[in-house]
Amino acid sequence: MKKGIPITGGKRKGGKIKVPKGIRPTQGIVKRSLFDSLGTWIQDKTVLEIFAGSGAIGFEALSRGASFCIFVEKARAGFMVIKDNAEFLGFKDKVKVLRGDYLRVLNDLIKKEEKFHFIFADPPYTLTVFDPLFKRVAQLLDENGLFVIEVRKHTILPNKFLNLKKEKEVSFGQSKLAYYSCIPG
Repeated sequence: MKKGIPITGGKRKGGKIKVPKGIRPTQGIVKRSLFDSLGTWIQDKTVLEIFAGSGAIGFEALSRGASFCIFVEKARAGFMVIKDNAEFLGFKDKVKVLRGDYLRVLNDLIKKEEKFHFIFADPPYTLTVFDPLFKRVAQLLDENGLFVIEVRKHTILPNKFLNLKKEKEVSFGQSKLAYYSCIPG
């Protein structure tokens, strides 16, 4: 288990979440920038965190007022840590943790006609084909929603994919965040 990483804002500010070994959590500066850009928009929003690892982004969103978060994590260690973190932070009733391959889990959510206001994905750097992920996110994102993906700095992502339109990219060292909104209609 890695040293705990802090929640940087909201009701649980200062609370530290556990991170399992082998998980690359989103850097503090990246997380801070993301939530500074979201501001109060995140309040009362539903969140989906894909490749959740420790759940750092989803728990930060909940701390800042998001209403509910579904975490998707394949690794057993990550799955268990997210459950522990939810209990520790007092968010047990505001989370659902789904374990399995992200494509299968996202397909299940699509079948249930789930929609999310904020979707965050931090795929392993070994993932190089993004179309399957974008295709499913396009079906799960609320029409007024926001999709943010964290990738290596030099990764080329589409400017437009189905109903998703890239709004901006922000780089931090070796990684970057790409922000996508829904195209109306």
